[in-house]
Amino acid sequence: MAHARALAHALAAADHGLAVIPLTSGKLPAVRSPHRADGDAASVGHAQCRGECGRPGHGIHDATAEPAAVRALFAAAPWATGYGIACGTPPRHLIGVDLDIKGRTDGTAALRRLARAHGFAVPLTVTVLTPGGGRHLWFTGPPGREVPNAVGRPAPGIDIRGAGGYLVGPGSYTPRGTYRLSPTGPSW
Repeated sequence: MAHARALAHALAAADHGLAVIPLTSGKLPAVRSPHRADGDAASVGHAQCRGECGRPGHGIHDATAEPAAVRALFAAAPWATGYGIACGTPPRHLIGVDLDIKGRTDGTAALRRLARAHGFAVPLTVTVLTPGGGRHLWFTGPPGREVPNAVGRPAPGIDIRGAGGYLVGPGSYTPRGTYRLSPTGPSW
């Protein structure tokens, strides 16, 4: 059931032009690498392969918005309960601001402090509520400029998901709960 829901949500995201991959309940890419060190001859020399071999299992490098390819990736990972949305890729150039709530660290409060200190307003944007009480804010990045991933920058509890990263998509299930669109923000 969780697999079918994740696939349906991933297809909806792909319909909006967002490239997706299936994720495990642990939020990791669900399709195993065809190059894992299992001693077969095909894995030799492919440590740096990013999908050039034509087989699935290259994490974010497999991300696609093509419905048939999304279905094929999910078919290769029937244990997938969620999906990731690739960041920094055309046409959307999605950049995610991941605001975590962990112990005494409150990413949302840290972002508010940064906004006050630097005189900017955090715009209303698509917001995904995480099972841990955090949130993912979605922004469109600049075309032609790569925004890198960053953990704990610009402040503790704030991670940036850019080129080569992904955000867990709304509708994804983990043992802690389900990621969902905020009812107070714009959808998609």
